[in-house]
Amino acid sequence: MIKTKYFSWKLNNLAAGCNQCILGRKLVVFVTGICPKDCFYCPLSEQKKNNDVIFANERPLRDEDDIDALIDEAALSKSWGAGFTGGDPLARIDRTCKYIKILKTEFGKKYHIHLYTVLESLNNERLKRLEIAGLDELRMHPDILNNKDWDKMKLLYVNGKRKYKYGLGIEIPSIPCYEKETIRLIDYFIEKIDFLNINELEISDTNSSELLDRKFHTKDKASYAVKGSQELAFKLLGYIGKKYPKANVHYCTCKLKDGVQLKERLRIRAKSSHKKFDIVTEDGTLIRGVIYAKELSPSYSYKSILADLDPHKKDKIISKLKILRNNLIKNYAIPKDMIILDDLKIRIITNIGIARNLAKVIKPKFIPAIVEQYPTYDQMEVDVEFL
Repeated sequence: MIKTKYFSWKLNNLAAGCNQCILGRKLVVFVTGICPKDCFYCPLSEQKKNNDVIFANERPLRDEDDIDALIDEAALSKSWGAGFTGGDPLARIDRTCKYIKILKTEFGKKYHIHLYTVLESLNNERLKRLEIAGLDELRMHPDILNNKDWDKMKLLYVNGKRKYKYGLGIEIPSIPCYEKETIRLIDYFIEKIDFLNINELEISDTNSSELLDRKFHTKDKASYAVKGSQELAFKLLGYIGKKYPKANVHYCTCKLKDGVQLKERLRIRAKSSHKKFDIVTEDGTLIRGVIYAKELSPSYSYKSILADLDPHKKDKIISKLKILRNNLIKNYAIPKDMIILDDLKIRIITNIGIARNLAKVIKPKFIPAIVEQYPTYDQMEVDVEFL
């Protein structure tokens, strides 16, 4: 068992998709929130779970044909490949194959695509369509407590040989109290696949009641990783290392996902998408000056207010901001590219110096602030300092 420099542990080699993911070079394509399973530990948000919605990273696609948004997000994130997830991408097989083909056509055959699915969704037609579309890596999520669909692995073989060109892997959470069941699963699958990924179990807003009811708790106050999950993962690595020494296994921690994978993806997107007046931090966040309309300044419910804003009211606020921007450009000789109207968040963005200097001029009708935010499409605020 080897500790990586990314806060994870491995046996032998990491899957190709994992290598790109760790570097922040994977576009996350959320194909749909629809899934035939209802795993008690599923961490999906209420916005996504059981809803037929589509995202490229944090960017929502209007519908299945919003291809420009998909390609634009892939380009802005400087991705080398994509991870197709959900829900279950095979629940929308037409959409999945369409997106695989589009990304391969746009960015080339070397653009690596891996996909997560459950065994229940496997059939010969879907598996063949994935190969034709250009899938590179199939990651299956078998039920640890129920083996009724495990034999679907036979669909991937004929006369003991692989039927399809894409790599095969299993990805499972490390669930405390299920050591025997997980070892049984490992013994069944490990010699039929190219790699095994074990994920540290995490508590989210949507699975917390289920996990707490089952007596699972976080390992400390600063973490959302489940107590005992890492200890079981180490036991599993030890077991596999002795019995299957050539197996490729990766134990992926919550710290890797947030402290490395997400942070690297943010840094890359910040460099490619920041405005000339933004300050890019070491963590990949952006610091900028912002001018809000008084009726739309950040609050606890800011995101939902934006989402539910009446179109007529939205147009009125945008019109007010446009007038303000034009007046500031005219009266204070501010270059147009240094003070921009942000239609998505309905605000004006600029550099922090301009925001500070104009604070007294524009108040109280408008609210100036210094904002630290993510460089993602949704531009989620990390910190707001009102001036």
